[in-house]
Amino acid sequence: MNDVETLRQAWDGPEPPSPAAQAAARAALMARAAGRRPKRRWAMRALAVAASAVVIATGATLVQSVGGGEPTLPAANAQVVLTRIAAAVQKKDFVPPRDDQWIYTELHTQSRGKDYKQGTRFTPQTPLENTVDEFWTRADGKRVGYMVGGKLMTTNPRIRSPENTYALVAALPTDPDKLLARFRKINAVKDKDQDGWVFERFEVTLHQNIVPPAQEAAIFQAMAKLPGVKVDESALDVEGRPALSVSRVLDGWRKFEILLDPATYAYRGRRETAIADHEMRYPQPGTKQFTVKNGKLVPEPPYVEWSIEKGTVWMMFTRTAVGVVDKAGQKL
Repeated sequence: MNDVETLRQAWDGPEPPSPAAQAAARAALMARAAGRRPKRRWAMRALAVAASAVVIATGATLVQSVGGGEPTLPAANAQVVLTRIAAAVQKKDFVPPRDDQWIYTELHTQSRGKDYKQGTRFTPQTPLENTVDEFWTRADGKRVGYMVGGKLMTTNPRIRSPENTYALVAALPTDPDKLLARFRKINAVKDKDQDGWVFERFEVTLHQNIVPPAQEAAIFQAMAKLPGVKVDESALDVEGRPALSVSRVLDGWRKFEILLDPATYAYRGRRETAIADHEMRYPQPGTKQFTVKNGKLVPEPPYVEWSIEKGTVWMMFTRTAVGVVDKAGQKL
């Protein structure tokens, strides 16, 4: 796997699960996670050109829980908050990496996983699958590294999207209107909600890389221009700590949250939650799939691949480390 794959899910202010459901989910996840990851403290160090740069560490136990405070801020206030964030991040200290250095990221992900039976219904009590992924990307974008079976592999990344390498991120426009226009162009999709996909790609840009202050500020300013973006300053992150949530709804049933430190606005992670009951059907409504029987094309009968209950976390992750190192395989 060369890149952190983005899952396109979202949520918009559902009623939280019952206390009993939340307790059961936490108990299941804590039991699953126990003994699997060392505990860490949150820390941040200034960027340096040497082996280490920025380190963001987080506690070990993630629990399946919906975000904290409702109500979210109305759109006008969301724009005010995002403008405030942009102004703050533009002033942060920053030392760019050399072209021959590598950007290291470590992500702890909890998701529904891939091994499920046809017709599975996901609920707040469904345990999430835990994974920890480490990635190295050369600052000039010419090589990427990742772990396979405990061994480091490096490859040529070939064509990369703008969020995948520091060199491309640093070359992005710093004017929010130009940045938004560029993301809309390079992330053109046939879906009706293209701006929702652009919002997700902004999140990927933030979580996969270290972003220069000017480009990071432009990202938050561009987010403020997207319709449907909301801000909740009384949210909780995936570990139950106070957080600032920037979110948008996609497909009418998924809330996609970007979770930030409420004081420094440093990126912490992502959470995606169902705001309504939803079914994934095969084939998709309005389409047909055919199979060959006795030399003839026969329509395949429709069925439900999986379904999800309102209030269920689809996936969440925490970026547990990010920074600059001198070679692939080196950690912070």
